[in-house]
Amino acid sequence: MQAERFRDTLKAVIGLVVTPMNRTSYAVDEGALRAEIDWCFAHGATGVVATGSIGEFLHLEDDERRRVLEIVVDQARKHPGASASAMTSGATTLQALKWTRLAAELGYDSAVVIAPYYWKVGDREAFEHFRTVAETDLIPITVYHNPALSKFHMSPAFFRQVAELHNVVAVKEVETELQHLEAVADALAGRALYLQTFRAYLTGRLLGSNGGQINVFAVPACVAIDQAWRAGDMRLAEEIQRRLNRVFPRGGEAALGALGMTKVTASVVTGIEMGPARPPYLAPDDAEERITKRLPELYEVVPAMRPEKRVAVHATT
Repeated sequence: MQAERFRDTLKAVIGLVVTPMNRTSYAVDEGALRAEIDWCFAHGATGVVATGSIGEFLHLEDDERRRVLEIVVDQARKHPGASASAMTSGATTLQALKWTRLAAELGYDSAVVIAPYYWKVGDREAFEHFRTVAETDLIPITVYHNPALSKFHMSPAFFRQVAELHNVVAVKEVETELQHLEAVADALAGRALYLQTFRAYLTGRLLGSNGGQINVFAVPACVAIDQAWRAGDMRLAEEIQRRLNRVFPRGGEAALGALGMTKVTASVVTGIEMGPARPPYLAPDDAEERITKRLPELYEVVPAMRPEKRVAVHATT
């Protein structure tokens, strides 16, 4: 399959980074962003994804988004063998092409593209969106399936259709229902790499995934799942996955306060001050207390999940 040559590039635990921001001005904090990328690799990530959904790509001005993309690929390249992917999505195909072209110019390994959002699209529109971006042949494409945000649900038949497009090398799935994931794995087999979310990371591995694009705060836990799985300790791998899902409850993007909660959780776990999400998106009032109380259950089995002392990096533009 065309994706086979990327099996060693887009593999294992790939960290989805948030975009750190100053707490009062909401300016991008470049120092904290570089520190976050280093933290991901120090905790076992094989790559990072810039300006994803939790990286607030659609909240950034064009010059800010470009600067974040420049910083992430620059910092990632300081880690030999690491991959760097960029979310290049837009509300229209033309916007996605613009950011995909920039990602290619900056030297990213893959562009991550979601279906158009805001206005609802059907199979034909979504397929043409992915086909147009992929067949420009600018950069390898990872199709991102997140129906809670895009309003477009990819059926197994659609997965197969996009996986057969020239230059689509991977699909990132956020759904967790087992029968759906089994059908996804079947649809992608021999066509494109399968990447999973952290909430079903072990399930994905057992179904043949190549790893996953993982929220920054869950990187150490998914690395630990891989270590246990490869060692043949399925009991431990399952226990880590179960605790991971209890500490970070299911609901994800469909839940109120999810983006704000993600920023708080990333700050607590990494010890790097990530600041808030841009208005109007808020974290629950008790977000830090809630996550701090839950975390001990997880770091009992994954010591690397123990929160690090919070620091502000002080390098804001």
